Amino acid sequence: MTKLIYCLATFGFGCQGVMKIYSYIITRRRVIELYMINVKYNERMMNQSDRVKRVLCENATITHILIKGTMLVYIILVCVTVTIPGLSSIFLSSRILPFGFVLPFLDPETWTGYIWNYAFQVIMSYFYLVLTLGGDITTIFNLLTAYGQLDALMMLIEECNEQLARNEPAEAIQKKIVDIVQLHQHHRLYLQQLVDFLNPYHFVTVGSTVPAMVISVLGVMLLKWYPGAVIMFLGSVQIFYICFLGTGLELKTDALTDMVGAIRWDKLSVRDMKHMQLILALTQQPKVLLVATTPLNVTAFLQIHKFIYSLIMMVENTKE
Repeated sequence: MTKLIYCLATFGFGCQGVMKIYSYIITRRRVIELYMINVKYNERMMNQSDRVKRVLCENATITHILIKGTMLVYIILVCVTVTIPGLSSIFLSSRILPFGFVLPFLDPETWTGYIWNYAFQVIMSYFYLVLTLGGDITTIFNLLTAYGQLDALMMLIEECNEQLARNEPAEAIQKKIVDIVQLHQHHRLYLQQLVDFLNPYHFVTVGSTVPAMVISVLGVMLLKWYPGAVIMFLGSVQIFYICFLGTGLELKTDALTDMVGAIRWDKLSVRDMKHMQLILALTQQPKVLLVATTPLNVTAFLQIHKFIYSLIMMVENTKE
């Protein structure tokens, strides 16, 4: 039974790995397209005011810090996942491998077979780490770029409000609003392309990670399979990043809606008012990350863990 749970948990992460290979290697053209869109956007934003540039620089700093933190967390988790079974095998009578797959014709119950299998799994863990880091860092970068676009739009609207308060010429106001409309259109197109790329990826990733987490919990509860706790935590961290970024995108969009709604409508011309009304209507129909039809946000993260907690309690009651 323990070996079956090992294999099922490993299979869940294997499905995730296959989807990462498909998304970021086989169809890497879409990733490159998103990157080039970002390059052109940043080149265009060099003509904006210093305040807008400062907002984009702050966003880049946050992106850098979050990516570095993600790399550190993932490296630690993978190292713990492969190290604990090896150390446990030294001090315990049973030999424990990090994952459920073994090399054929090498019995992991013997020291020779165990060492070969353990070395092979450590090497595969390194490749999985590189694949996961590359994919998740790319996702974080693209989503935080969308955050930066929203921040820049809010700063432009704030500058437009200040121009309206100073009663600047209509031509200056109109130029600013045209900039806002064009940049919002760019943001919508970029986000649509990003969501179309990420939603199938997240469907497979979350759809395979959650069952692996559930199986790991069952292994811990029923068979005292303690490596399952590490796998559970690793899966939880991955889902948290996705859901946290999805919630951040929703909050940024809501903030933009409030900013557009608070503009000085009474000082706008009829033409400019129609432009801002169009933006207001579009911000109320945001693009969001989805798994099937479920938005990926902190609420979804809590619902997943509430389900796992309910499963734990059910197993505990059954054991009693």
